[in-house]
Amino acid sequence: MTTLAHKISTFMPQPVSDWLKPKWHASRELFTLFVKHRGTIRNNRELGCWVVTRPMGDKTLMAPARSIREFRRIVRFGENPDDLVFHWINMITDCDVLYDVGAANGHEGLSVQLLHGSHIVYIEMFTPSIETILKGTVLAAQHGAKISDFNVVAAACDQSESYAKVLLHNPPVAGGTFNSFNDLGAYCRGGREDEPVWASQWSASITIDCLHEKYKIPKPTHVKMDIDGFEDRAIEGAKKTLASRNVHSWIIEINPGRKESVDAAMHAHGYEDIANFIHYKGKDDAEDHLYVRDDLIADYKEKLKNIRQKLNNTIS
Repeated sequence: MTTLAHKISTFMPQPVSDWLKPKWHASRELFTLFVKHRGTIRNNRELGCWVVTRPMGDKTLMAPARSIREFRRIVRFGENPDDLVFHWINMITDCDVLYDVGAANGHEGLSVQLLHGSHIVYIEMFTPSIETILKGTVLAAQHGAKISDFNVVAAACDQSESYAKVLLHNPPVAGGTFNSFNDLGAYCRGGREDEPVWASQWSASITIDCLHEKYKIPKPTHVKMDIDGFEDRAIEGAKKTLASRNVHSWIIEINPGRKESVDAAMHAHGYEDIANFIHYKGKDDAEDHLYVRDDLIADYKEKLKNIRQKLNNTIS
């Protein structure tokens, strides 16, 4: 749907339109932050970035914003009333340890730690995102959390451990999420062999299993995964974790062609898909799926129903 601002811009000279667009978008996000969320933004000289605050339940989320893209994501976090990941974050009161696989700027993990006091294990391979995550952990520690509440793993998540190239399909700036590890053909939407490459770096890959088995990081009770088509490979590297049934729930962004293999792995160990969220209706594209351990299904369905009612009442 074309917005009023877009319609107006079509009558302007292109240089004027190009000059106004970013200012219009920034003002819209600021309005949402200040008026709708009753939040704030301020410069933190010690961390060298902006810090956004906004209510999260009865608490206040503090997150670093090092670019307009990161700022926009924080402001829009939970704006969609059907956002299953946001609902899940609010309802997992039983979360002891979260593995945030493909953590990006890390505000989901910050939210889980804030709301539930959980131990957060960030798994992220993009260096600018890792800096944002580290700044977020400092903010959390300055406001009640412990540094020991966080493990930041600078690595890709894959089916096995290795050392290979991360290719950046966007500039190396905060907020970039279009990056590939090693096998370009394994990614969603037909692979990324034809995508431009701005830069590259070498990175380790880990598996979910090796994090707790080999490196003695606490075993997850909850897993969030958003890795653009690598999810089937990451699940392949989580066989022992699945078999242990220590994880209460997995929320996974599943891309076309990966659903069957992820379903098979989950069902083999007694996890059922109880809810999903389609990102782009009418398109064969990414969907979020919530897999819950079979003995917790009734409890989780009730939790999901209750949190949706609560959040909808808050929004209205």
